[in-house]
Amino acid sequence: MDPQQAFESLQNQIAHLQAEIQFLRSTTTTPSRPKPSLPDPEKFNGYPPKFDTWLPSIKAKLRVDGAAIGDTIAQFYYVYLNLDSSVQAMVLPQLGQAEKLNTWDYNTILDQLVRVYDNPNKVQQAEDRLLSLRQDNDSVPTYISKFERVLYEADGQNWPDINKISIFRNGLSSTVRSRLNQQLNLPRKYPDFVRIVQQLAGRSSSCSTVQSSSNSNGNYQRGSEPMDIGAIAVNSIDVPSSQFTPPRSTSPRARSISPARRGQYRYEGRCVRCGSFSHWVEYCPLQPYSSSLRPHKKQTGKRTPASDQGSDESDLDMDEEIGRLQRGEI
Repeated sequence: MDPQQAFESLQNQIAHLQAEIQFLRSTTTTPSRPKPSLPDPEKFNGYPPKFDTWLPSIKAKLRVDGAAIGDTIAQFYYVYLNLDSSVQAMVLPQLGQAEKLNTWDYNTILDQLVRVYDNPNKVQQAEDRLLSLRQDNDSVPTYISKFERVLYEADGQNWPDINKISIFRNGLSSTVRSRLNQQLNLPRKYPDFVRIVQQLAGRSSSCSTVQSSSNSNGNYQRGSEPMDIGAIAVNSIDVPSSQFTPPRSTSPRARSISPARRGQYRYEGRCVRCGSFSHWVEYCPLQPYSSSLRPHKKQTGKRTPASDQGSDESDLDMDEEIGRLQRGEI
């Protein structure tokens, strides 16, 4: 082969190899676009209450998946296309200005939407809703979730604990507040106070379960107002009151306890009849202790009644009074 031809052949091979190397370098050094991590937010349709959730969603998408969306032009159009047509017409001047100046800043769109749809009084309105929030028929967990949400809307998460506790306690139902009033020492920290309320609500649920179980077994339960029960029973049955016989209770009776033990139960917030934490004596499934059932033991003294829960002695007197009234003896 002619040396000149051999030299030209080598030059061609070198040029070919250089082209391949350049191609391989260009394909390996160019980074590929990452995959998006967050889902696309729902298009904003111009409904003001939805703006408070749409704005954080679109900002999070741009902050996390900005590289996956593309450059500033792509991000500008991404925000624009996440609006309904009626809202797009509102920000058309921002789009025209970006094309004219070749300055693609999606914040010009967001700032315009904030001026139109953001409520400058939302914090004050949230404070008003927080002060008027009541538990009513909601469960304690439901009330806590509502209170926490409105508290953050009012920027009250950093308020002093005593303020948050006062507003939270004021919105509780009268039953829960009554149980709180029986506690000697209550936490001064807001999270600890909420936990105490949850514990009291759990005890109330346990009490309801015990009552439902007792009723399902056919046991007679005295209500919180036994006089009303007697009146309904006498007036709703067309028989002479002297012939009316109240149902006999089949519930077991409580055991006798000392005044000291009763005082300890009252101090600890227990039922002074059975010592349970789940209810008070008014809802105790046990019947009051009766000394007449044990005549061989002489009663040496009268037990001291619990000032906040009533006493077994008063329960017996009330039962005897109702029986005499229903039999027409008084």
